[in-house]
Formats: sequence, C-alpha cells, structure tokens
Amino acid sequence: MQNTELQLYKSTEILGDFIIILSSDGIIVHSSQNWKKYCQKHQTENALWEVGENYFNSLEKSNKFNELQCLKDVLTGVEEEKFQLSLFYTQEKIDYLSVHYQQFLFTNNSKGIILHKQLVTNKPATPSLDTEVILENMTDAFFLLDDQMKFYFLNSESEKVFQCKKEDMIGRTLWNCFPAAVGTEFYSKCNHAMEKRVTVQFKDFYAPLNNWFNVKASPVKDGGLAVYFQKNNSDYNIEAERQKIPYTDYLTNWPTRTKFEEELEKILYEKKAFSLFYINLDNFKYINTLYNHRTGDEIIKSIAKNLEKLLDQKDLVGRLDGDELVFLHLHRGDENIIHFAEKVRELFTHPIVLEDLRSITVNASIGVYSYLQGSYSVENLISFSETAMRAAKKQNGSSCCFFQPSMRVDLNRRLVIEKSLSGNVKELGFYFVVQPQINCDTGELVGVEVLSRWNHPTLGPISPIEFITIAEETGTISNLTNCLLKDVFSFINCTKNQGDIFPKTAINVTASLLSSKTFFKELFLLMEQNQISSEQIEIEITESVELTYSEITLANLITCQSKGISIALDDFGTGFSMLSYLMDYPIDKIKLDKSFVSKIGQDEKSEAVLKSLIQFVKGVGCTLLAEGVETQEESLFLQANGCPIHQGYFHDKPLLPKDFLTKYIGVSNQKKGE
Repeated sequence: MQNTELQLYKSTEILGDFIIILSSDGIIVHSSQNWKKYCQKHQTENALWEVGENYFNSLEKSNKFNELQCLKDVLTGVEEEKFQLSLFYTQEKIDYLSVHYQQFLFTNNSKGIILHKQLVTNKPATPSLDTEVILENMTDAFFLLDDQMKFYFLNSESEKVFQCKKEDMIGRTLWNCFPAAVGTEFYSKCNHAMEKRVTVQFKDFYAPLNNWFNVKASPVKDGGLAVYFQKNNSDYNIEAERQKIPYTDYLTNWPTRTKFEEELEKILYEKKAFSLFYINLDNFKYINTLYNHRTGDEIIKSIAKNLEKLLDQKDLVGRLDGDELVFLHLHRGDENIIHFAEKVRELFTHPIVLEDLRSITVNASIGVYSYLQGSYSVENLISFSETAMRAAKKQNGSSCCFFQPSMRVDLNRRLVIEKSLSGNVKELGFYFVVQPQINCDTGELVGVEVLSRWNHPTLGPISPIEFITIAEETGTISNLTNCLLKDVFSFINCTKNQGDIFPKTAINVTASLLSSKTFFKELFLLMEQNQISSEQIEIEITESVELTYSEITLANLITCQSKGISIALDDFGTGFSMLSYLMDYPIDKIKLDKSFVSKIGQDEKSEAVLKSLIQFVKGVGCTLLAEGVETQEESLFLQANGCPIHQGYFHDKPLLPKDFLTKYIGVSNQKKGE
C-alpha cells in the first residue's frame, strides 16, 4: 500500500468520525475504528464494516437501493459529491447518520469512493449541517409521527409518493389521511411498532397508489415513530395483486368490507333467500390488552376457521373490522335457520385453545337478519343485522338475536344520536348538573360530582347510559367529554371573582378514555388554560368488566395522581374484581354503591357486609363516600358506622349549575350578571 493511502487511513482515526473507503466494485478497503466499534456495538452484519466485504451486496440484500444508486452516481461521475440522510436501526432506537459521498482516487489511478458518516443529534454535528435540509434532500420517502400517529414531519419525497401536500397532512393522523391502509399489514405492523416500541421491516401493497413498498418503522425517543419507505415493483405483478390485496383481510384471508358488499350486491340481484349474521366479539380489545395482539390475531383466525366449518362454499364471509365478522348463509331448502343460528352461538361457548395450549373463552354478540325478498340496499341489510347484534349485546354471555321490525325505531333513534354526537352537542341540548357531597359530621360541602345530561331537540331526554355507550362505540366520547370539561371549568371559574373556593369536582371518565394518551394531554392543557388547580379535580372511574388492567391506563392514572388529581372508584362492590382494582390502580377514594346503602334497615346480612366494607376501605387507607343515600335512616346508619360523607337525594338532588351556586356557593344570578 502506498504511503499516501496509509497517511489518509491514519488521519481518519484522528478525525474520530465514521469513515468507509470502497473500491469501484464495492469492496471495503478501509473502515475507521469508530465505525467498526459502532457497528459491533449494535451487532450489524460484517459486510457493513469489515475490510474485504462487499458493501454493495449488503445494500442490495437490505433493499437500500437508493443508497446504492447514490454510490454509483458518484463513482461514475454523474455527481461529484452527494449528501444523504441514512437511517440506522438499532434494537433500542433509530439513529440518523448524515453521509457525504465523494469520489476517491487510489495511487494506482483506480477509482473508489469515500463515505464520511456523522451522527445527527438535536444539535448539528457541524455548523454547516442542517438536519432538516438533509431530510428534505433524501432520495427516499421519510416521515415522522407523534405518539398519536399524527404527522409532524414529511420530506419532499414523501409528498411525491403520497401525491399530497405536507401542509394538508401535518397534524392529521396517518389513518385519517390514508383510510384505505386500515386493516392492512401496514396498519398492523405500524401499530405493533408503536405499541411494543420495536423496529419492524416489511413489504406491503397499497392499492390507491398501485404500488408495493419496502417499509421500515422504528420508534423514536419522543414516543412517536419514524417511517422510511421505498417503492418496490421489481418482483411483483402489480395488476394481479391489485385485484387481490385491497379486498382480502390479511389475517383471516376473508374479504374486507368493500369486497363483501360487492358480493352481497350480486346475491341481492339474484333474489336468493339468505340470513345475514353480524358477529361482534365482546370486549375483544381487552383481550389484546391482557395478552397481546399476536394472541388476539390467533383468536380471530381460530374463530374464522370454526365458522367456516359450518358454512357451504357458496356462503359469503367477511371481516368488517378488528372484532367484527359477518357472513351470509344461503337458505338450504326447509332448513330451520333458528337451529343454524344456535349452532353459531354454541361455537362461542367452547374455549379456544391456542398454540401454546392456553385456552381462552370469547363471548360474542350475534345479530341476524333473514332476507326473503324486498328492495333493501346492502347498507340497509348490514344495518339491520348490526342492530340485532346490539340487541344481543344487552344479554349476558354469548347471545344471538334476530332482527324484528320494531327494531327499526331503535335503529332510527341510534342514527339520530350518532349524527348528533358528531355535531355541536351543546347546541343540541347537551348540558350537565352537579350533585353535592356532604360530610354529615360537620355539615360541610366537601365535593360535587358532575353528571352529564342531554335533552335532545327531537328525541327529548336521553339517558346517559344510552348516549355515552353510543359515543364510546362511535369514537366520539373524547369530543363529548372535552365539551363537558370546557363547560365545567368555565363554571368553576365563575366563582373566583367572589373569592369563593370551589369544592373538589369529580368527573367521570370512561374506560376507553382511561387508555388514551391524547385525552389526558388535552385534559391537562384545558386545566392549564382555565387555571384550574389539580387539587380541585377528581377523576372517577367505574368498577366494571370494561375496566381491564392496562399499562397505559395505569400510567395515565399515576400521572394524574402525581399532578395532584385524585382518583375515585365508583360503584364499588358491584364488579367482580374490586380487590384487583385496589392493587392495580392508584385509588384515593372509594364510593360505596347504592345497592348496599338501599338495604339498610331491611336486611341484617347486607348491613353486616356493609359494615365490613367500611372497615376494609378504612384499612386500605382510602377516603370513603356512600352514594345513593335517600333516607335519614340510611344516613344515620352510615354515619354511626364510620362513613360520614354522603351523596344522594336525602341531602340534595343533582342541581343545575346556577341553582347550585345560589344554594351552596352564595353566587346569585344577579351577581353573575344574568
């Protein structure tokens, strides 16, 4: 080796950066010690750093064709030098490396190339290095998502691939921008990478863009995701795959909603008699939480196979959503469809045995619409079977319900509520009341509970159980709760001018919101904007089967408690895991359910149980409150047995905000300027 080259190689060690020198055919002739240490630390393949290995072959194997093209462009003189951002995936995180490609002439006049790599951190590696400029000049598409899957950076290549402007996408979720990706492998893999904080690499076809893509998604420190992707059409017949991929569920291999509806349309045209079955797996999202998504996927596949055993080849199956399956069963001669429906229901009475020999029982709510003749649309038929499914959901365990004409009233009512929930609910009669919480030992007002109410302009009063359930199912519960919070915080603030201190305010939070990072961020922001003290707010959660242990829920509640927000457990004693809630979650207050209180003076055994519960709560160090106190006898019994804080009609009914202020805070309508 010539002295000039030796001198150069030694200088690379002094610089301390990552240096690789390649021959014209991609053989590594030199790599700096820092680059070797970096690669060995992250257990990369030798072909990226060991002298004598072929760097080009390594890039081809890992589908880094754009980086390979950069190298060849510089080697052939198409460009004198080139900068690129390279993503380096480790087991813990993703590193960004700026790479400077420059042609190198060996002493024997043969051409080579030198790669100068630097780690890109929050501070530029050199004064001239601008991270965003490098990202913009990447030859591959790249975007960054926050922890809610919302875009906060896209480079120019992403805009070209997506055929969208970045300003139309920043701040919107990935799935909102690309709804056709929901249910695909891309959807599953990206969610897996986000939830498990692991890097995933895969190939997937995206129908609207008519392209296969090589995708790499990796978690970043802020809780978000970095996604790097390249078009890859070389090994696939795009036109053939286009017909298959968009219409096939990747998990069950059943048709997706679009394909199912197309096939159902054909059967309607043929005027055949059939029954449409709509199956919802009860509380399936909590199975994913308790176990993992792989277990959930295995259960879905097992259920699909079991259903297929009952069906004929001419029957039609489909997967509408993650936990919703549908199938059309053509009537066979004088077959009794009720008996057939019972066979379907019985499938869910047996546990599913997984590959690791664990057994899990999954309950299902099954709705059936039997079609003989008529002029209904595909949308009508699916809505009818879905309505019957919701009726089945009101029963315990796996149940099946056939659609009845009377259910159309319920269907129309639900559609009105759904539409209203997506609009301005406050203008449509949504409001709140507050019920006082009294310490009977002192007569002092110690808190209030906020209760939502809805007097709809066309439907009249709607039960909170009804509209909150629909809001949960349709994903509008966050908007509904935020609307409530804004009004409640404004209400609390109206007492500040009079110098009154508003009592601790309990606000109910549903199970789905408890596991939402977005909701709690918005809650804290609203409190800050309205200058609401954390000590004034109490989050109230309901003991029910819906509240299943979740690390996200636990983290959210711990964050609330660390900020000074207290946590109350409502309806204590009515669920089946009250002890586990106390062990799993940071509970500050327990509310004894009305069902215990109402038996005071009527049943000695119930009174004995109630006394034991009171002593138990005292033993675990939680504040205790009895709800549903309606008589003096109940109030005196509770007070005598160590539970002096009450909520119920004996002390006061839920009040409109203005009436509560006048009665308890001393703020009259005149003082408020009303």
